[in-house]
Amino acid sequence: MAALSAGCGAVKQSARPPSATAASGAGNAPDTVAAADRESSRPPSAMSVSAVNGTQASLMQAYREWKGTPYRLGGASESGVDCSMFINIVFADYFDMDLPTNTRTQLNVGEGVRRAGVRTGDLIFFRTGRNRLHVGIMVDREEFLHASTSQGVTISELSGEYWADRYLAARRVL
Repeated sequence: MAALSAGCGAVKQSARPPSATAASGAGNAPDTVAAADRESSRPPSAMSVSAVNGTQASLMQAYREWKGTPYRLGGASESGVDCSMFINIVFADYFDMDLPTNTRTQLNVGEGVRRAGVRTGDLIFFRTGRNRLHVGIMVDREEFLHASTSQGVTISELSGEYWADRYLAARRVL
């Protein structure tokens, strides 16, 4: 069996629900913005409260529009979506960012984040089987949005027994 055959991964297709509207993309500002444009008290690597709130609002909008969409390996539409394609769609449609379409490749984007330091918008990865990975997006410091194989698109608690035992890594892309 191939490493990704039973995990997330798909070929990108047009998938945005017809009711979806583009978010403002808050939180996309690069760290290369001139110092005069930054809040003087904020370190370059920290997200401002307004950026966190904007990111969280965009994620909650994605949740409202995709909630309950069933999990389907290789899926990329309202009739079914897998975890990595859901991440790809959310970042493309709500943050204007192009991410890879499979979990193993997504695990290599952005910068690594310690588990205790995860924040809104971070990618969160789990090992759900010997050769299977799963990915979600942190909504806040305790909950993440993802396409669950059992519940479809949903929000789960990172500290929940199932997820806490399978935690693998977190990556910051925003």
